[in-house]
Amino acid sequence: MPRAGAGRAGPLERLLVRSGSGDAEAFAELYDRLAPRVFGMVTCLLRDEDASESITREAFIEAWRRAPSYDPSHSSAAAWMLVIAHRMAVRAGRLSPRAVGQAAPAPRIDDSVLLAAGLTHAQSHAVQLAWFDGLDHRRIEEELDSAEPATTLINEALRSLAPIGPRL
Repeated sequence: MPRAGAGRAGPLERLLVRSGSGDAEAFAELYDRLAPRVFGMVTCLLRDEDASESITREAFIEAWRRAPSYDPSHSSAAAWMLVIAHRMAVRAGRLSPRAVGQAAPAPRIDDSVLLAAGLTHAQSHAVQLAWFDGLDHRRIEEELDSAEPATTLINEALRSLAPIGPRL
């Protein structure tokens, strides 16, 4: 099922599709437009500027490699790129434990903000466990002990949050 807002081929989506056809200039422009957002999200998760630069670079290399498979009817270019970077950042965070004195993990969003955006308590908790703790669906289900599968909770939450965008 396409996500909310997907299917509208805006300028970023067109750049990513062109990149998938090997257009390096389109990819350079996509990088220029999305790199600050990707770097900011990765830095928020890792709290380490050097590691964030490295993960951001690796995420764009992976995006170039995977660009031919991008389908604008399934997600926006920004969401597609942020998912790649998020997965890489979470993986990197799991592989390198924090040293003593290193900054704490990214702060969570206050539940009241997510609840005000229309999420249920279970959806809010599932999103926070997935995004900030990097838990997979199985571990989220164990943590929540909910009758609903984690994928359902997260997908419904994302559909509710999509119209709001990055304002949270």
